Amino acid sequence: MRNSRFLLGGGLIALMLFAPHVGLTQQANDELNKLRFELLQKDLESLKAGQKAIIDELQEMKKLLSSRGDDRSPVRDINTTLNVADAFSKGDKKATLTLVEFTDYQ
Repeated sequence: MRNSRFLLGGGLIALMLFAPHVGLTQQANDELNKLRFELLQKDLESLKAGQKAIIDELQEMKKLLSSRGDDRSPVRDINTTLNVADAFSKGDKKATLTLVEFTDYQ
C-alpha cells in the first residue's frame, strides 16, 4: 500500500513537471503574437509614410524639370544647316552630319 502511494504520488509529480501548461503557454503566445502584430503594423505605417514622402519629392522634381521647357532638355533633336562651302572637305558635299556630344562632369 505504501509503495502504491509512493508510485502514485511520484507519477503525479512527474506528470505535473513534464506536462505542458497548455492554458498558460497559449495565453502567452497570443499576447506575444498580438505584440508582434502591433509592431509590424507600426513598421508598415512608417514604410508607407516614407514611400509617400519619396513620391511627393519625385512629383516636385518632375514639376521643376517640366518647367524648364523643351529648350533646356538635355536630349533634343536639332536640325540645323552649317555653311562649310569654303572649308576643306573630303567626300560627298551633301552628306548629313550627326553630332553627338558626350560630357563628363567628374
